[in-house]
Amino acid sequence: MLKKLYILPLLLLLLSLSSCSLYEEVEMLGVENYSFEKNESNILANIEFKINNPNFYSFKLKKSDFKVFLGEDELGSAGMLDELKIDKKAEKVYTLGLLLEENALKEKLVPLMKRALFKKTITFRIKGQAHAKVWGIFGKKIDINESKEINISELLSNLKL
Repeated sequence: MLKKLYILPLLLLLLSLSSCSLYEEVEMLGVENYSFEKNESNILANIEFKINNPNFYSFKLKKSDFKVFLGEDELGSAGMLDELKIDKKAEKVYTLGLLLEENALKEKLVPLMKRALFKKTITFRIKGQAHAKVWGIFGKKIDINESKEINISELLSNLKL
């Protein structure tokens, strides 16, 4: 019985050393769609990402914080609402819910309205690292730097600030 207990740490060590060959890079294939909703003092941004996970195992994106940009202006940090499960061997669209502070967006409202006079769209960008866990044990950080051109007038009407 004790000999079997010594084999388990050896197997875990062997698996962790060979994990490089077991992991293929997860691909962020871009932003498919987005929506904004206002609730209390926060703004909920639902962003649909297309993600390809070529690995033979699924994993969870743990709650992480990201920096949010509107054009070249940083709006501040946004936190994930829920963990997100990424399915194994699949290319699917996943909805990432982020909470933005309303005050950060209100500060950018006047310059945004000025831009709306001359431009129709602006770049909405999310940048940061998502913390991924496999089987609740192994962790990895996935870099996220995705952007989408959004219609300024549509953004202003959705936010109703």
